Amino acid sequence: MRAAHLPLLLEDDGERMTLIGHIPRVDPLSEAIAAGKEVLCIFHGARAYVSPDWYTAPGLSTYNFSVAHLQGRSEPMSETSELRAHLVELTRVHEALKSPSDGGPWKIDDVADKRIDSLLPLVMGFRIHVESAQAKTKFGQNRTQADRIATQEHLRRSADEEARMVAERMTETLQEPDARRPGH
Repeated sequence: MRAAHLPLLLEDDGERMTLIGHIPRVDPLSEAIAAGKEVLCIFHGARAYVSPDWYTAPGLSTYNFSVAHLQGRSEPMSETSELRAHLVELTRVHEALKSPSDGGPWKIDDVADKRIDSLLPLVMGFRIHVESAQAKTKFGQNRTQADRIATQEHLRRSADEEARMVAERMTETLQEPDARRPGH
């Protein structure tokens, strides 16, 4: 079993999802990808600790979170041009999203272009053809509405941005007067 933390792009044509990424060839995971093995990709969403002090009824500490698991067969890219196109697109996507923007997106210049060329032989591009996808949220659905409201209020006041994101996402559970769904 191997794990790696990698940036991935998602292609979704409405019928099939494909994750596209790259990995250093020296990473042991690249052997599994080259062999077309099945892989599991885990995407964490917002998450935050929840103190039992925040509850109106007795409880224990817990963790509110959202996560997605995408599983499928890997396929290495066969063409260097595919890998280059992926690296350029990955940079474009992240430059468009960066904050602060510092005057706009960085562009690949001649120096960066040559650097990419020198690194291409050391990197393996790949696709993961998603065969199953599972998403899970635990935002206090097993607690009373009063406890969910109190938790959300505490998380909203947190200095931690991710905790405030959890509070915002908990809004859906507040729509149900008494969700009380057991477990995770």
